[in-house]
Amino acid sequence: MKTLSDIFTPGERRGPQALLRLQGAYERLFFGSGASTDDQQIVLADLAAFSGHFFVDGNNFSNDEIREANGKRLIMGRIIRLGLGKEGDLSALYKAAVKETQTNQKEKQL
Repeated sequence: MKTLSDIFTPGERRGPQALLRLQGAYERLFFGSGASTDDQQIVLADLAAFSGHFFVDGNNFSNDEIREANGKRLIMGRIIRLGLGKEGDLSALYKAAVKETQTNQKEKQL
C-alpha cells in the first residue's frame, strides 16, 4: 500500500509538494473523479495514521481527548468495515499506518 512516506522523505513529507499531493488525492477521491489506486491508498494510510485507528496512546489524555480519539477510531472503523467487508485483509493498511505513524514521530524529532 502506497503512503506519502513512499513518495517523500521525512521532513519533505509535510512540505508544500507533499501537502499538494495529499490534498489532490483527497479531492480526486471524495470530490472529483479519476482517483487512482495510489490516491486511494495514500488517503487510507493518512486516515489510518491520523485517526490512530491501530495505535492510540491515551496515557496522558483528558476525558475529552479520549472521546475524540474514540470518535476518530469509530469513523475509520466504519470506512474499513464498509470498504473491505468482513473478509477484508487489513495487513497492508496496518503496515501503511505503521509507516506513516513512524514517519510522523521522526518528523517531530527533526
